[in-house]
This record gives sequence, structure tokens and C-alpha cells, in this order.
Amino acid sequence: MIRALFPLPIFLLPGGVTRLRIFEPRYLSMVKHALKNNCGFVLCVYQKDTIHNVPKRGAYVNIVDFNQDESGQLLIDVVAECLVDIEEVWIDADNLRQGRVARIESPLWNINEGNDEGIDEQLREALRRVHDANPELSALYPSKRYSDPIWVACRWLEILPVSIKQKENTLHLQYFEQIRDFLHTLINPN
Repeated sequence: MIRALFPLPIFLLPGGVTRLRIFEPRYLSMVKHALKNNCGFVLCVYQKDTIHNVPKRGAYVNIVDFNQDESGQLLIDVVAECLVDIEEVWIDADNLRQGRVARIESPLWNINEGNDEGIDEQLREALRRVHDANPELSALYPSKRYSDPIWVACRWLEILPVSIKQKENTLHLQYFEQIRDFLHTLINPN
């Protein structure tokens, strides 16, 4: 499928929600097109040294809410439906990046059958405390899925103050237990 590409310094995984401030005409046009045609666009990490600053992978997002800020600029909330491979990139007549994209159907990480531990209570409760302390972030997730280990891990990876490169490297890990261990080294280093 062909979709608009929006490169930003944001790391978003399936189920993730973020609020975007839209003010450039090309991106206002992108939002108008997405709403009119009931389709999404691809949010991808801005990469300085790639063609049109677009990486090989992004998150296909859908608009779930919109509003205006105090200055009248458009605010949209988007939710990541899935990750996509970006196979071809070009600039259209509106100076908007477009790309041919393909859904990635495989799971982010494999969970070992014998491991019923999933995400442990420590990481789950720490994420609840983060949401409780940050009402604006919490409001983006009206339905929190703390019992889903992949959901919890994804939300941590999105908000942790580590480089986007480190976050992207976690997508190359095969097993969920590796992600859990990585999160523990950052959140509970003791």
C-alpha cells in the first residue's frame, strides 16, 4: 500500500499512542487526506543520513482524536496499529514524503511457552506509577493493558530516556525475556 510518511524523533510500537502538533501545510494536507479516506499514515523515526530522511521501518498509525491547542494549531492523537517495512520513498507535489509500505505480520518478540512469568509485577507496577504521576500520558491510554507483557514492554520502550537507536535495537532481539531483562537493567538496576 502507498501511504504518507511522517518522520519525527518519536519511537512508537503497536498499541502506542502519541499526540502530534500539526502546523505545516503538507502535514495538514496529510491529516485531511487520512480523515477523508479513513486511512492512516506512517510515523517513522527521522534519519539524517537516509534518502528523504526515512528509515526502512515505521509505525502505521490511525488518528483517534483531534483538537486545537491554545494558539489554534491542530493536535491529533494517533495509535500505532502495526509496524511496516518502508520499501520505496518519494516526494509528492505537496512536498510530502510518500512510500510503498508492507505490514510486518510477525510478532515483535517470541515468548517461550514454558515461561508463564511474562512481565513481572515490578515492571507492571512501575508503569502504573508512571501513568499515575503523568495524567497527560495516562489520558492517552483509556484502556491500559497492564496484564499484557508485550503491551507493558512496548510502553516502557516508548517512554524510556534512552537513544532511539537503543530502542530500535530491541526490535532485533528474538525473545521477550531479552526485552524484560533489558528493561530491568534500566528501571530496576539493583
